[in-house]
Amino acid sequence: NLASELQSSLGLIETITGFLKIKHSFALVSLSFFKNLKLIRGDSMVDGNYTLYVLDNQNLQQLWDWSHHVLSIPVGKMYFAFNPKLCLAEIYRMEEVTGTKGRQNKAEINPRTNGDRASCEYGDGDIRQLRGPLSEPCHPSTGKTQTLRFISNVTESDRIFLKWERYRPPEYRDLLSFIVYYKESPFQNVSEYVGQDACGAQSWNVLDVELPLSSEQAPGVALLNLRPWTQYAIFVRAITLTTAEEGRNYGAQSEVVYIRTMPAAPTVPRDVISMSNSSSHIVVRWKPPTQRNGNITYYLVLWQQLAEDMELYVNDYCHKGLKLPTSSADTRFGDGDGPEVEQDAEERCCPCRPADGQLRMEGEAESFQKKFENFLHNSIIIPRTPKRRRDVVAVTSPANASSAEPPVPSRPGGEPKPDFQIFEDKVVRDRAVLSRLRHFTEYRIDIHACNHAAHTVGCSAATFVFARTMPELQADNIPGNVTWEPAGKNSVLLRWEEPRNPNGLILKYEIKY
Repeated sequence: NLASELQSSLGLIETITGFLKIKHSFALVSLSFFKNLKLIRGDSMVDGNYTLYVLDNQNLQQLWDWSHHVLSIPVGKMYFAFNPKLCLAEIYRMEEVTGTKGRQNKAEINPRTNGDRASCEYGDGDIRQLRGPLSEPCHPSTGKTQTLRFISNVTESDRIFLKWERYRPPEYRDLLSFIVYYKESPFQNVSEYVGQDACGAQSWNVLDVELPLSSEQAPGVALLNLRPWTQYAIFVRAITLTTAEEGRNYGAQSEVVYIRTMPAAPTVPRDVISMSNSSSHIVVRWKPPTQRNGNITYYLVLWQQLAEDMELYVNDYCHKGLKLPTSSADTRFGDGDGPEVEQDAEERCCPCRPADGQLRMEGEAESFQKKFENFLHNSIIIPRTPKRRRDVVAVTSPANASSAEPPVPSRPGGEPKPDFQIFEDKVVRDRAVLSRLRHFTEYRIDIHACNHAAHTVGCSAATFVFARTMPELQADNIPGNVTWEPAGKNSVLLRWEEPRNPNGLILKYEIKY
């Protein structure tokens, strides 16, 4: 922000012993960054005549706020030329405050090249800039002034349609166009000049509006690509052709109005993580959406049990071994520093350890890949009907342990997985505890953010996470007794009942003897 930088560097200056020259400074809108300047002494002057020299500043609109600033120029003249947005009222007001009135001639304050592109108001013998409530009110009361009034507005979530009354100067051909200024304004206290520079930092957005084809049609504008549920400050200026020298100059500008766009559905909640702390509970936590587009009032949490993957029966776990799914907590529950990349023992010893940023990016990419694959697997792929297997027989051998595969539950006719009931809850905080869940079971959990307009605009799209509850300690115990009968010369046939409510699918039995 150029204005704040200039004020921090030059704002403490109180006296200039020589002259002040402002020349070819495109980015300057105001000279108020000389906050404490009280005296330009004029020990040396530009061309031996000018203590203040202001030339060719295309965006300069204000000198100082003369209601709060005093400046003295005891000797020398002022020179103003080719400042198209600086109204003569500003210059003439400075003459009175600084005591230089009468020193300058018409060539040194040129009415043709100062303020010729600004919306300035001129009256009988006085010239002043029309600014409405944006800056210091104009004190003279003899000017020919008109305040533009808005006559309608239609507001949507991302656009505002405005119309204002038709401005009619005495010479209609002098009216060229309108300029609409608008910017985000959380508070209703904007000033046209505070913190503004022509480089665009904290400045107004500017939109040129052509005159309507019909002289009876009210001018209007559509402000597009706005942010939902955001307050905007807006005002309009009329641009005229004539100059002060011709004696028939008029200007018009609206007051600043504040309009808030309509709400919209929020974006998705961020960084959803889960943890199971028991066999029947899952704790879920998330961050608010990046764009709330309204006042968030609650989060809608939905969860559904997922069927176990029947394709797990395809593998021979008695010979290949079995890697069980886990229900461990997300590491972010512990430290809050973001996901960490899991590393094997060999990887921990790697001498070339990647940077923390790279680890974080790789961890997030791996996490997203897993979630996406789980989503496709559980939502799109229809598993093949598993093959039937033979009856289970445990045969004794010289070894002292054996494995037996359980019979595969059959689904006649390739029947699809069952649909489980979807549960939902509304929470006002950024976390939820899901209870009364089945042990060692995977759940899909969806979170929607909802703002105060959810009944009309709906809630956000869902962000989801998969989580598995912890196993029940006694759930895999064999109920009752194991029975046996001879099955051959050196073998026996063992029989037992299946666990009534096991931890997930039963993929194999281990027999120790």
